[in-house]
Amino acid sequence: MKLLKSCDYRTLAIGDGGNDVRMIQQADIGVGISGREGLQAARAADYSIGSEYLTSSYLFLLLPQFLWRYILYL
Repeated sequence: MKLLKSCDYRTLAIGDGGNDVRMIQQADIGVGISGREGLQAARAADYSIGSEYLTSSYLFLLLPQFLWRYILYL
């Protein structure tokens, strides 16, 4: 993460458990998935989604488009 930030890249981190909290906090945009592993990642993230939405193909169509628009306006 430090290497990417030193090159002026925008970073996006997606995590679903307690071991991903540090990565989510260091990224410019953090997305936490709440579900079976707990809520630690969802609480540390800028945005959080429930694990029940991951099975929906609708989310996979909208999430990249939303994140791209968010990154453009940072």
